[in-house]
Order: sequence, then structure tokens, then C-alpha cells
Amino acid sequence: MIEIIRNNLFFGLISKINIKLLITLVCFAFLGTSIYGNFESLSAQTITRQDISWLLLGIVFSFLSIIINAYAWKLLINNIGCSINNLNIVRLFLATNIYKYLPGGIWHFVSRYNTLRLELSNQKSIESILLEPILMLVAGFIFIPFRGFNLSLYILCWSSTLLFFPSFRQFLIKKLRKMKAKVFTNNDNIKEINLLQNSQNTSKRVLYPYGPLFVEILFVLFRFMGFLCCINAFSIGSLISQGELISSFSLAWIIGLIVPAAPGGLGVFESVILFALGSHLPEAPLLASLLCYRLVSTVSDILAALIYPVKKLFKI
Repeated sequence: MIEIIRNNLFFGLISKINIKLLITLVCFAFLGTSIYGNFESLSAQTITRQDISWLLLGIVFSFLSIIINAYAWKLLINNIGCSINNLNIVRLFLATNIYKYLPGGIWHFVSRYNTLRLELSNQKSIESILLEPILMLVAGFIFIPFRGFNLSLYILCWSSTLLFFPSFRQFLIKKLRKMKAKVFTNNDNIKEINLLQNSQNTSKRVLYPYGPLFVEILFVLFRFMGFLCCINAFSIGSLISQGELISSFSLAWIIGLIVPAAPGGLGVFESVILFALGSHLPEAPLLASLLCYRLVSTVSDILAALIYPVKKLFKI
């Protein structure tokens, strides 16, 4: 009897733990330990003019990747049967993308939902928001098998594209809508029942998002090119195959996307890269590359968010 009570208390405690937050804290501890252990080597790293050129090129690639990501979302919204003439989707994406750095990692979704529901039904608004990160995940899975020829890994990762076939897609949207409804209902006055009910504006014909997926794959590729520029800035890019590098990058990026307890996947992405590549590359230059990439990606997000305000300021 006492053993049963202990087990119930243990599992009750586990259920109350925020798993995502726990993973993030573990990643922060791992990253902090790595920085502390390599502090002297990190301090000895120098940045030349050529290195600065690589980092600036990394900003360019990362900046372009955000534009590509915004366009992919626009195509996705069109794919689910929505046509919005009164709203600039690319502008909405760029303006809200910076909100992902706020604690919680959901505020860019909430902001987009609050804007979209003025033009679309509640169901379509949530569907367009929930499908976008799924599209990003599938695009990221495409590159994971590139570290070597492993047929089973190719089949496993590339089978993720099946999620967008009509039967899988509708099932996925239904489940995600039930799971994530409270994210939106906690931030406005719309009742949860309105988010879960069917709408008369629902498109009867569901098309596979070939176009959005292709553009999203380009987004991941450009994102990787920004990371590769940071790797090259510290002269370690030639020490590892490009296939293994993009595979590890995609895996780290996906995990950082799934675990949003830290703003922008901070700490999670870096920890996965260190764990995956730490035995293949010198740790100090790799750490320096990761820290620079975090700076590069953040600067790119800020620049992308400023595009339309600057255009409005100078009336371009």
C-alpha cells in the first residue's frame, strides 16, 4: 500500500514538471559547462576582416531565409483555400516573427491569429498557423539523412511528407486544434468551442502543398548557409563533410523548434550541435561559431522585422 502511494506521488510529481523547461535548463547547463571549460580557448579566438566578411554573408543568408519563410507561409495559406486581398501576409509574418523571442515562444502565433481571424474564419486562422511549423519540421527532416546513405533513415525522415496527404492532414489538424486551442482562447474572448467547430468557409478540396514545401526546403537550406558561413569564419568547415554538417544542423534546428521553452530555441540548438559535432570539430572554434550564429540569426530577425517600418518611414 505504501509502495503504491509512493509511486502515485512520484508519477504525480513527474506529470507536473514542465518537460520542455527541464530540457531547456539541461541544455543551458550543458552549454554553460562547455563555455566554462573552454573559456581560455574562446578568449584566444580572433576575428579578422575575412571572418567578418563571412559573418556578414551569414547575416545575408539568414535574412533571405526569413523572407523565403514568409513567402512559404503565404503559399500555404493559399493552399488551404484562403485568399486574403486586404492583408499583406509577408508583412504580417515579418512583423510578428520577432515575437518568438518573448518568453513562452507562442506570441508570434497568437499575434498572427489575432490578425488573421479578422479576415478568415477561426478554423482557417488556426489551421494556417498550426500547419506552418509542421511544414518547417517536414522540410527540416528532408536533410537529416544526408550524413550518409542509410536507407531506413531516408524512409523514416522522408515519410514525414505523408503528413500533408488529405487524410493525415485533416487528422493532424483536428488533433492539434484540440491541443492548442487554449493557447488562443487564453488570449482573447473567443470561446474554445468556436475554435473547434466546423466552419462553412472550410475548403472541401484539400491539395498537397507542393509549392509551400519546396519553398520551405529552400528556407532551411538558406538557414543552413547562414550557419555554414559562421563555421567558415572560424576555419572549421573543411574539417567535416557538408552532408554531416547539414544533417546535424537540421536535427538541432528541429529540436530547437519543438522545445520552445527558451526564446528562439536558445541553448537547445547550440547544445544539440555540440553533442553531435563536438567529437568531430575543435570545441572552442565550434562554440565561437555557435555564439556568432546566434548573434547572426538574431540580427537577421531584427532586420527582417524592420523592412516595412523602414519602407513606411522613407515612403519607399
